[in-house]
Amino acid sequence: MVIQKGELSKTPFNIIQGSEILTKEDFDILIPLTSELQEGFKKAQVFRTRTEMEVSVLNDLKFPTASSKYWQSVREQNVMFSELVMLSYEYRKNIVEIKKLQRDLETEEDELDKELNQIEIEKKLFTLKNQEKTAKARIRELKTWSEIKEREAKNMSIEELSDCDNHQLISYTKRWINQFMQMGENGSPSEKQNLLGQLDSGIKACIEKGIIQKALEGLGDDIVNYIKKQYKLK
Repeated sequence: MVIQKGELSKTPFNIIQGSEILTKEDFDILIPLTSELQEGFKKAQVFRTRTEMEVSVLNDLKFPTASSKYWQSVREQNVMFSELVMLSYEYRKNIVEIKKLQRDLETEEDELDKELNQIEIEKKLFTLKNQEKTAKARIRELKTWSEIKEREAKNMSIEELSDCDNHQLISYTKRWINQFMQMGENGSPSEKQNLLGQLDSGIKACIEKGIIQKALEGLGDDIVNYIKKQYKLK
């Protein structure tokens, strides 16, 4: 069987009509919307937009450095690719199931079973269209993550690019400092205690490794002076 790729056809609308789930009056309302709904199927957002990836996922509070943004993009891209592989398996499985249903349909003598087989075939064909749309959206997001990685990599050292762990102490410490500044007097006692514990450990580790100045780069004078005073730094 050859599966036709492409946009949503009028078949779903015919199925709705044939099912008699709608009254004639309701279906008459649906018909003028056919082109609009086909366009909506094509244009409707499936995964994150570039804006959501940049502003929501890779926000500066949680990912304050080029390295942290790069390595989070690596993780996001890898998850998206793994899901694309699994979707490909499901797509192939769906096609085989359609073939089996078509084979059974040719030999089935009971009219009701024939009707059930035809319904299952139509439902699975519609599922294929959704799977194709999902796969296309995954490709778009994979490409966007690649573009973001390329951009952030330009501001990273060879060492940072070689291993995720080589940037994390600085990135996490910057993140905890940012969160500490944002929290202020807010947050529960347990949240404050947890954050202060992480921040203290991060700053001390940076001091020990001689990279505290990198962790403080780009921060406001007030917070830098506060940390230097607290930890007796020059």
